[in-house]
Amino acid sequence: MASESIELMILGALMDRPMSAYEMDKEMDIRNVRRWIRISPPSVYRNLIRLYEEGCADGKVVKEGEMPEKTIYSITEKGKERLHELMHRTAAQPARVDYGFLPVTANLCWIGETEGRELIAELIESHRATAERVEGMIPDYDRLEARATMDLCARTYRLVADWLEEYEREFYDGGKKAAAD
Repeated sequence: MASESIELMILGALMDRPMSAYEMDKEMDIRNVRRWIRISPPSVYRNLIRLYEEGCADGKVVKEGEMPEKTIYSITEKGKERLHELMHRTAAQPARVDYGFLPVTANLCWIGETEGRELIAELIESHRATAERVEGMIPDYDRLEARATMDLCARTYRLVADWLEEYEREFYDGGKKAAAD
């Protein structure tokens, strides 16, 4: 079963214009969707076909010149209704934040301060470098939603780096003061 996010992105792309599964996969790259939703090329194909089978998309086989036949999908009324349903359902879900490095910060008490500070420095550097890389990509995107998503990602990486600096101060410097008092 597709995640609702994948289904929502596919239906949204079909709202923009009819397209083949190959074009849909390329659209996910253009919109930079893969930076924030795990959607592989096989997943695009599989879910587009499933949406077709469920009546949310219509398909028309076309042949252009010497090229092999391909199916061009378009959204149906049922698909538009599903899109709106998913938009409301997704917007109503509680916000989730998942940072893979949190087990490191949760277990700093089990390693020495030098090693702990080195790990935090690596995390800070990684997040700042990623923020800079993402910021550099923003002008390459024509679509507002792609630029906005990339901006949000860059700001989040910077926010996390700032938080890590604060956490390091609190953990090592603030903790020593509390222990001495």
